[in-house]
Amino acid sequence: MNTNLMKNKIFSITLMLILLTISYTFYTLAEEPTRMSLPEGAKARLGKGIINEIAYSPNGKHLAVASSIGIWIYDMTTYQEVSLFTGHIGNVTSVVFSPDGNTIVSGSRDGTVRLWDITTGESQQTPIQIDWVNTVAFSRDGNTFSSAGGGWEGFNPGIYLWNAHTGELIRTFGQFSYDTLCLAFSPDGETIVCGNQHRDNLLYLWNAHTGEIIKTFTGHTGDVNSVVFSPDGKTIVSAGASLGAKSWEQVGGEIHLWDVHTGELLKTLTVHTKSVNNVVFSPDGRTIMSGGGDGIRLWDAHTGEPVKTLIGYTVSVVLSPDGKTIVGGGGDSIRVWDFHTGNLLKTIVGYTDSVNSVSFSPDGNKLASGSRDNSIHLWDAQTYKRIKTLTAHMEFVECVVFSSDGKTIASGSWDDTIRLWDSVTGNEIKTLTGHSLSVNSVAFNPDGNILASGSSDDTIRLWDVVTGKHINTLTGHATSANNTITSVVFNPDGNILASGSQDETIRVWNGQTGEHLYTLGESPTSGRYGAWVNGVAFSPDGNTIVSGNGSWAGEEGTSVDNGIQLWDTVTRKLRHTLTGHSGVINSVAFSPDGNTVVSGASNYGYLGEEIRIWDTHTGENIKTFKGHTSGVTSVTFNRDGNTIASGSLDGTILLWDFSTP
Repeated sequence: MNTNLMKNKIFSITLMLILLTISYTFYTLAEEPTRMSLPEGAKARLGKGIINEIAYSPNGKHLAVASSIGIWIYDMTTYQEVSLFTGHIGNVTSVVFSPDGNTIVSGSRDGTVRLWDITTGESQQTPIQIDWVNTVAFSRDGNTFSSAGGGWEGFNPGIYLWNAHTGELIRTFGQFSYDTLCLAFSPDGETIVCGNQHRDNLLYLWNAHTGEIIKTFTGHTGDVNSVVFSPDGKTIVSAGASLGAKSWEQVGGEIHLWDVHTGELLKTLTVHTKSVNNVVFSPDGRTIMSGGGDGIRLWDAHTGEPVKTLIGYTVSVVLSPDGKTIVGGGGDSIRVWDFHTGNLLKTIVGYTDSVNSVSFSPDGNKLASGSRDNSIHLWDAQTYKRIKTLTAHMEFVECVVFSSDGKTIASGSWDDTIRLWDSVTGNEIKTLTGHSLSVNSVAFNPDGNILASGSSDDTIRLWDVVTGKHINTLTGHATSANNTITSVVFNPDGNILASGSQDETIRVWNGQTGEHLYTLGESPTSGRYGAWVNGVAFSPDGNTIVSGNGSWAGEEGTSVDNGIQLWDTVTRKLRHTLTGHSGVINSVAFSPDGNTVVSGASNYGYLGEEIRIWDTHTGENIKTFKGHTSGVTSVTFNRDGNTIASGSLDGTILLWDFSTP
């Protein structure tokens, strides 16, 4: 054999092995999604948050996902997460690539727009003085981008036009009384179309240079969620919800095709049975794709006839730049289909809905979370992997708790039921019925033979866990539309039960007989917003009850009486009031040694709030964790007190390191 040929062959093989090794090293050393862009003090994140919008890069190599916690970036050749851009302190509602693919623009409910360098992940913030940004769009030449959002009625400043290179504001268009939900540039960049909330029901066509209205399109009956120009710029397609007899009742989805020049309504497509969230054109202009609560539909753009249906709840749908791949995001996953065959190519999982409750198993190895997707998710607290998803509830799961032996999970739901589950198999054991409204809190006594439940029907019920029979109903909290039972908890020996309510009091009961023993707190004053008791917990020695308080005072979003109170169960006197949270406290929990309390709170308007840890003896705030982008709904310690779990409306659970207070 030729010596040079042999050397070249050996070199080629060696080079290939090196490249394979580098590639393998890159992917094996790549950061796990559970640890990407973690806030300071956190050691893991369970769940990727809520999907709001997706966007393909112009070269088709990357997918950006606007989520409740940031912007996920995927390599679309491997379908792997390569980065998570964080910086917004609120839900990221919209995302778009610049035409050259080097920049991402995102809008958030924190009221800002950010420009991100796709390579470094660094961002430049552009402040917007509105409550939230709903939508962003780039002009085709890449020189400008636009944003719009929502505010209180009469205070929405309309549409912003920005210089994409400097981030400077060029002009603002008009002012609306209702939210702008979507917008798009025409292909030539001369006009902008926007769609508004259903109380307006209108599309507006603007001159992008002067800010003057060119046309107004009427015909929608509900929210206009999405709008797009055809590639030739001659047609506008808009989509949203169709309303029933009641102004708020969405009965289906509607898609309208409009002539840009005349304003004439050309066609209405009404096959969707649920609200249409997103519409896009194929690059050749022949196909329209629409995504909604009932899946994705493909339409012939000329005839308006449906061509294909792809199943799966969808909030956002995009087509790859080469027109070969459809990507739809919604619910717990992102799904990838072949455009021509409709075959499902890949499902990317891990997304979650808002978390209402979290609970560690007694041994600390598992974590259960109750979610607004009507499910209970079981997580491995060591590997951070999801073990199982328990489904049977028909509405939001509001609360979850493990029994003291860890074998059983109890869950309460907006469907007015309590369900008992085998924590190993995930099988449902029993359904307990009797409450007439949502079940907000459940608690096992230490023996595991009695379950207490608190409900929005203003009652507490005691149940026999073995038989599932109702034992007793405890009444005494004030009864009205605003006096929900928010929290129930047994003391360590099971003889005492405490309950918190929106009537601003804590009631203490005999845990066996249900007899009312005493009340902590004052009765509500008629006509004022007071300190709703949103969470209660006993100290490990049973001598202290902690309560988390607060409520929202009217539409302006002011929280009042948002403090934490420590009560002495022997003297029945208030020992400490802990203040520092700016929002309503939703959840409180004692550490296993009783020396600290953790609290989680919500700010108004879907913004994050911190988690605070307090010294129970001095009342001092000894540590604060920040990182959730929406309200913290639930907090708890693990068995050794070294880890705190927090569940949030942003759809994630954060595990915080508390080994060095």
